[in-house]
Amino acid sequence: MACPYFIPTGPHQRELWAHRHRLPLGDGFAGNCGAAGQEAACDDETLRSQCNLGYAKCARLPEKREFDAVRFQVQSESLTTLRIQFACEVAHQPAAAGELRYDQSSMKWMDRPVPSLMHLAEAAVRGWIRKHGRVANP
Repeated sequence: MACPYFIPTGPHQRELWAHRHRLPLGDGFAGNCGAAGQEAACDDETLRSQCNLGYAKCARLPEKREFDAVRFQVQSESLTTLRIQFACEVAHQPAAAGELRYDQSSMKWMDRPVPSLMHLAEAAVRGWIRKHGRVANP
């Protein structure tokens, strides 16, 4: 899971997590918060304990929100396509789910994620590719 308002900008250069490859996006990311309608920088402690993990309790979060956390998982891979399942949660309950397809040759989405999930979906794919050391499994 990751905070739905988190906007990852790239892998974090510091080791803030004991097992960063086990994090919900497949790596530990630096980034910004988009909860207030404008991007705001996140400090390392917030990135470590909230942004990358979901169910954040930061002051920027709106009282009413669509989701509390988002999960991504690569369901299958082929030479051309990654199939990614996603699930959104509110109060630890499922709220939305679906599948996205990512074309590995063009490195573009075949199914465009909803704008609010785009940054997280991109980070999840980048994390998966880094973790597995390849784009596709031949």
